[in-house]
Amino acid sequence: MPEIHEYGECQYADVVEKTMNEGLSAQETCVDIVREHRYEPFLWKHCEPFYNCVKDVTVHPDQSKECLNLWRESYMNHYEIIDSLCKTVNPLDTAFLEWMQTPIVLDMCYKLDRDFKDAIDEFCRTIRESEDLIGIEAMRLHSGFYGIVSSKDFAALPGSNFAADVMILDRTPIDRKYKEAIMAAKSWGLNTIYVFGDRFTRTVQRCRNVQTAIEQEQKYLEWIWAQPSMFMKKIMGTFGFTSFNRHKYFELYEKRMTPIVKEAYDAGVHIANIPMLPTHVGDMGHHLGDSYYNICKDDMCMNILDAVTQVGVRTTRRGYAMGVPKVPFALTGIITGAQGAAMAEILNWDGFTANMFVDMMEHRFSNWVLTHPYDRPMVAELHINDWLDFVAKGERIIRDPPKGYGGKTMGVPVDLWPLRNNTLLNDPQWYGYPYCSITARTGALFRFIDQPCMLSPEAPSINALVNQTAVNPDKPMAPIQLCKRCATSEWLPAKCRWCRANDLKLAVGSETRIEPGE
Repeated sequence: MPEIHEYGECQYADVVEKTMNEGLSAQETCVDIVREHRYEPFLWKHCEPFYNCVKDVTVHPDQSKECLNLWRESYMNHYEIIDSLCKTVNPLDTAFLEWMQTPIVLDMCYKLDRDFKDAIDEFCRTIRESEDLIGIEAMRLHSGFYGIVSSKDFAALPGSNFAADVMILDRTPIDRKYKEAIMAAKSWGLNTIYVFGDRFTRTVQRCRNVQTAIEQEQKYLEWIWAQPSMFMKKIMGTFGFTSFNRHKYFELYEKRMTPIVKEAYDAGVHIANIPMLPTHVGDMGHHLGDSYYNICKDDMCMNILDAVTQVGVRTTRRGYAMGVPKVPFALTGIITGAQGAAMAEILNWDGFTANMFVDMMEHRFSNWVLTHPYDRPMVAELHINDWLDFVAKGERIIRDPPKGYGGKTMGVPVDLWPLRNNTLLNDPQWYGYPYCSITARTGALFRFIDQPCMLSPEAPSINALVNQTAVNPDKPMAPIQLCKRCATSEWLPAKCRWCRANDLKLAVGSETRIEPGE
């Protein structure tokens, strides 16, 4: 049996303080790694300091060790397996790294819980019988009906994979807990990298037959759930994954994680939490990799990442000192609000607003659909949506009442000192003609729109999610039902008519559904 990594002794009486310190340490370690290696080609060993951060995570007496292990062991095994298989990961291949775990764990769950497998079979049958629904949604995506779509969003936004699954689940007669498990595996869990509508569009391009395209889309949607690991390996092969032997990774990961998953299942961890937690390994190779190294070769970008991170760190610590976060997941609302406020402050500094960028990106999307009707990747706007949502949220925070929250997130004053006192950000003339450098800061911030994961920030947010789940392991942490106040809905308000994010027909109990808020 593979060795399970032992925990150190927990030094914290308060689980919220433990979560805060571990999450902030992870975020600062990510930024330090990027700063140190941004002028070098990415090597897998660069992730070792982050691996050590995960290794230093402890389990609090109020938490389930078996539940926390689902994430911690997954992260550590992920690092060790890839370290044994290669020295680096190609830039294009990094996209796959955080999508391999959920399919493997789902296959394990099918073996552990036969009733879950029966529920999946029923769900697949409903997919086969939902030609009307799948056809309409695929055609809407193909034609750009919803505008900018966040295809892999954790909420059931119009046009997302999750929303399609929610609509199919409406028709599926299975137990509530298995509906929760399917939703969790496709929202905060990342069951395969496939993007809904992609197969439809490629088939229409190839044969110009809509009926055939719908059938192909149904086939892929069913395959995702019927044989998740096999499907994921197939997709990786189709897109030319070459960084390491993917079959060997799947074999080693399954061998190492099988006892971890079984322990969690036997300990009563909710079936929805089991496939959701292991997938969150994205910092290694994905966020920590060539893309962020290349973005941050620009000193203005590096200083933005530094300053925005410190705004989040200082504000979160201030919020904890004020006694605001009562549970681990509440930390997410503070740090995401603070860093969103910092991003909005940069735009405000240069006279820009969030809506200016929403308007530009929606116009760009409409033209993109016309110029690339068949060959545009359906996932293309994923991070555009994230970036727009964060600057829009941040703008609400920094504005004075009644339009805003007066510089507070969850009642905590945002500490913008690291931003306002950053030497480089105060001297944009280093990057343009003196007195004319009106876009140097905003242009650098805009550079993150294709991958804003560290600005979001993902590492402490996931840490809060994991720690909250470990406090209530027998209750599903996902799916969460809430309105995201999407930035694009300001430009296209009728889009909300088609949104299922706040209408899953499966409201999670209030003891679990903790909305970060602003």
